[in-house]
Amino acid sequence: MMKNDQSKNQSVKKLALYHYQSCPFCGITREAIKHLGEQKIEQKDILKEPAFRKELIQGGGKPQVPCLKIETDNGTIHWLYESRDIIQFLQRNDVAQKETAKATA
Repeated sequence: MMKNDQSKNQSVKKLALYHYQSCPFCGITREAIKHLGEQKIEQKDILKEPAFRKELIQGGGKPQVPCLKIETDNGTIHWLYESRDIIQFLQRNDVAQKETAKATA
């Protein structure tokens, strides 16, 4: 439940993917993460660890996976559902990080 405008001016501090292994949409999302080289995303399997499912419901409002928990530098937390939306967010974030790295080099 994150609008695209909100992510543009806020720096991402921490990412966590709520998922489970047999979910096909979770698998697509995990493969995209691997392809993008996003190593800093914490993986939270809600079937292996019931506490992760509880976190997901309390924070995001529903047990749907995949879900990306996005924590920004200013302390705001966003819960992003849908594999396509998660992948698009990660792709945009990856491009922004690469452009910032080039500018500071």
